[in-house]
Amino acid sequence: MTAFPFLTTFDPPGSSEGTLDPLGLYQIANQLAVQLVPAVRERMQRIRFLTAMAVGAFVTEGLDDDPQHRDASPYLVWEWMVVETFVRSMADDPTIRGIPGILKSRRAIQEYGYLDARSYLKTPRIFGFHGVYKRLAVHLGIVDVHLGRGPNAAGLVDAWARDRGLDDIDGAKSLFSSWRETLRRGLAEKPPRTKPAWTNQAWADLAQAFAPANAGTREKRYLRQLLLATADRPLGALPSIWKLREEFPDDAYSEEAIHNRLEHVAPSYGPLIRGIRAYEAFARSLRDAFDVLKTAAAGPDARGFSVTEIASNEEFVVSVRGLSDRFDSARQLLSGIDTTGLLLRNLFDERFAVFEQPLEAGECALALCAHHESVQQRKSADGKRPWFDRIGPQRIYIRHAYREDPRDIQPGRYVHTYRGWPIQQFYSDLT
Repeated sequence: MTAFPFLTTFDPPGSSEGTLDPLGLYQIANQLAVQLVPAVRERMQRIRFLTAMAVGAFVTEGLDDDPQHRDASPYLVWEWMVVETFVRSMADDPTIRGIPGILKSRRAIQEYGYLDARSYLKTPRIFGFHGVYKRLAVHLGIVDVHLGRGPNAAGLVDAWARDRGLDDIDGAKSLFSSWRETLRRGLAEKPPRTKPAWTNQAWADLAQAFAPANAGTREKRYLRQLLLATADRPLGALPSIWKLREEFPDDAYSEEAIHNRLEHVAPSYGPLIRGIRAYEAFARSLRDAFDVLKTAAAGPDARGFSVTEIASNEEFVVSVRGLSDRFDSARQLLSGIDTTGLLLRNLFDERFAVFEQPLEAGECALALCAHHESVQQRKSADGKRPWFDRIGPQRIYIRHAYREDPRDIQPGRYVHTYRGWPIQQFYSDLT
């Protein structure tokens, strides 16, 4: 008798795709961004989810986790309710962009009429709005690490309640009791799910209470005070970037420009900004060269592409020219960053040492291919497949999922983002 499943030659270890960060550039960039603006992450877009979390800490108070349903904690059922109300009441409203899980929730509501652990995000503790915003909410004292009330929860909820016409936080207690009872009904389902049995108006009221663009005057002021505090729970360069945002119209806003000004107005961030700038110059060379190589290699048929032929491509040559100099500059300036410089330099050396020495364009292309394969192999215990198949030592075949239209190289532009876009969205939502 045969037992299934089992591995065959057609199901090799590491056969899954590694579709993100093909050159291993992100880790250092992320560590630099954390130093620049701690607790803010790139997936954060709508600051008002902090208010939904603060109110949720009051609503879920006294409701315990069910050991048999670890994927349906009270705070997650609250999250399902909030996201579901946006789907039901604001489906065509463009202001609900940036809500974690919104697309999958739309499909679930259409198919099942409710949300539960099966139909929502597979890893809501990471990708749901509690997961995305938890680090910032804890840092600002809005919730604690268990998502209960933090020291600033009551102040934020009081501001929210007053804007809602509820006098103060005490005036919201009956509303919290109503929402808590709805949560209890959902938690009592087997398995737990949303089960409000609400009218359309009740759904609309919940949606308006937390709609991303609907913060009231007091709530905005309170959130701004938390974000821009420089003494208690500071967020690094965020207050300085916030002020600089006023200098740039939307069509002129870029992180490169912001960093140029930040280095001038806040000299203490100079070493970090220079490290970011040097690292991005190196990263841009690798990324542009890899994109050019992919595009060129996608043309031939099943015989593949001879990698060294890319040496005749002007854009590739421009991208890798001076790469070793950019390596040296990045290495040196990363070393000069306070507290983490040595760690960053060691990581940089470990990951990119192959590009330390000057290489001819053809040699650089071969090294780039080998580097990509090494990065993919490190992504899991069994590794991830490279974006191309090896046909020979110097010949590759780009798989169809990774074939793209030609794109212009972008010297001088960052590859990564450094929290500038979340800060811009926070600014838009709170001013």
